[in-house]
Amino acid sequence: MKKSYWMWYYGDYEIYHYRELNLRRQEFGHDYPTLWYMSSPYISVKFTKDFMCDEDGYAICHANGKGVILVDFEKRYNYGEVIPLKKGGHFLSVEVFNTTGLPAAYVESDVCPSGEGWKADCRNSKPIDAGWHKWYDSKDKNPENFPFEYETKHPITVTKLDDGELYDFGKEMFGYIDIKADTTAKLEVVYGETDVEALDKENANIWEDVSGMTEYRLTQRAFRYVFIRHSEGKILSVSAEYEYLPLDYKGSFVCDNELINKIYEVSAYTFHLNSREMFLDGIKRDRWVWSGDAYQSGRINAYLFADKDIVKRTALGLIGKEPIMSHLNTIVDYSLLWIIGNWEYYFTYGDAEFLNRIYPITLKLLDFCYTRLNEHGFIVGNSSDWTFIDWAEIDKTGAVCAEQMLLAACYDAMAKIADVVGEDGAVFISKKDALIQNIEKYYWDDEKHAYIDSYESGNRNVTRHANIFAIMYDLVSDERKQIIVDNVINNPEIPQITTPYFKGYELDILGKLQRYDVIESMITSYWGKMIELGATSIWEEFDPDQTGNEHYAMYGRPYGKSLCHAWGAGSIYILGRYYLGVHPTSAGYRTFKVEPHLGGFKYFKGVVPAGNGEVRVSVDENGVMVWTNIEGGTLVWNGKEYPIEPNVELNCK
Repeated sequence: MKKSYWMWYYGDYEIYHYRELNLRRQEFGHDYPTLWYMSSPYISVKFTKDFMCDEDGYAICHANGKGVILVDFEKRYNYGEVIPLKKGGHFLSVEVFNTTGLPAAYVESDVCPSGEGWKADCRNSKPIDAGWHKWYDSKDKNPENFPFEYETKHPITVTKLDDGELYDFGKEMFGYIDIKADTTAKLEVVYGETDVEALDKENANIWEDVSGMTEYRLTQRAFRYVFIRHSEGKILSVSAEYEYLPLDYKGSFVCDNELINKIYEVSAYTFHLNSREMFLDGIKRDRWVWSGDAYQSGRINAYLFADKDIVKRTALGLIGKEPIMSHLNTIVDYSLLWIIGNWEYYFTYGDAEFLNRIYPITLKLLDFCYTRLNEHGFIVGNSSDWTFIDWAEIDKTGAVCAEQMLLAACYDAMAKIADVVGEDGAVFISKKDALIQNIEKYYWDDEKHAYIDSYESGNRNVTRHANIFAIMYDLVSDERKQIIVDNVINNPEIPQITTPYFKGYELDILGKLQRYDVIESMITSYWGKMIELGATSIWEEFDPDQTGNEHYAMYGRPYGKSLCHAWGAGSIYILGRYYLGVHPTSAGYRTFKVEPHLGGFKYFKGVVPAGNGEVRVSVDENGVMVWTNIEGGTLVWNGKEYPIEPNVELNCK
């Protein structure tokens, strides 16, 4: 007999968990809602199925909510009742309403188990295939509960101070703190990513006061250090229940440079901490889902976990429901990156079903973007929009060049998506071509040999960002790429990037240009410097000119910076994509290439998840070894191409 699964209106599970996740942020003793509009699940959903019984059968329906079951348009049943189903054809309608949570249904049956094959109707459109997931295969597994796992952790040191104890758990983590004490008096609990934050309640992001009991399990928080201040009694024990999403580490990279190995290890841990219901920005301060962060997380995920579901959950949560009344997270570039990211998701995993599911609302998002175009076809943020790009001194007057580069890449992605779903993408190609012509006309500066940020301000300011996007999305010729490299990328007078977010993009183009010497220098000097300063996870931003506690300050707060930020794990993508050299050449790795580069290493080896299998690569000064268990691979080595046979080790000198 087939298994039953909880089912919901497609996208509502993701919207529910996106909403609940984003509304859990607390800081300075207050709840902190998101800065943007969020959707909610439909209140009332009807699940239906036409089916044939070859012999007598039954069904027992359960609901996350209230409602009624209707069999063959006539007989009504309550939830929990045994419904007899005689041999022959039947139509089952399961109606659920839930005003505060996620309307969902679970049907135990030997003839019509819930899950695949059921339709869902939200009452304002035609029925669509219901959403469901293999996690929720029992009536006791409520889909409102996300299936985290837990592991007990103990502090590695306890430092006794005059007014309390400082507990060091050894590295950044997220979870519950459990406290046992011999007093019911007030305990002040202060969390910190650093010891100085935990010891400074006045400026710490997260703290709470508890009293009245001798045992506590506190709300999940991010921390490495916990300081507990108390005026009487003793703290008997403190431990943590580390909360995480179980994910398989499918990708790996090991080389002769131990600092690089440590950077990879810390980056992978950072990324895992931020891979939860969806891709988070950071686990301490925001704990929000940002589309730009998620875009880069999708790239990293492809070379570490290759978990399709978290990418889809994040995308569906971010886009929400119609009508679309603002940019995602209110940020212009984040709307465009959401669309580009969906194409990259498809090209990595070959999931055409997902593209078909989201294509209609993707068009709606693009329609909204069209309302922000000026007479030249440039996208411009209005007073309610945020032009982010990066934490940098970019001239954001009027239409910003970096946004136009993303818009051109977005049109290119839309043309490809349209082709996959069976639509005509020619209109998007036309828009892209016209846009690129205007970018050249208004932003290219012949004297500076670079793209300027803004043509409207008259400042002719040049930063790296638009120029990086031009190369990254192949929007310029090879000749123009080299001009940009010479006059922007290799120009020390152009301000350096200080966020791992945009460092990831800069490393990407250096990989495209095969500048391995610069990549290794940048990774070791930038990421490596954080490690040398004691980082157990990668930071949101890093300025090597800062010293001491300056490193922790941001947004005008002494500890405002996130010290565990998902976008900091970008080196995982770079090492997999450009050193191991594994990448798809058609959607879903139906065909792929392995183009390894030893760079400045003496040797390295690693694994890249690919399609339904993996690719193993090992390179040293004597040659390369490649093994894979999937078809369609080609090794490119020393200017020659070699077909890779599945399950056969290929060695080349």
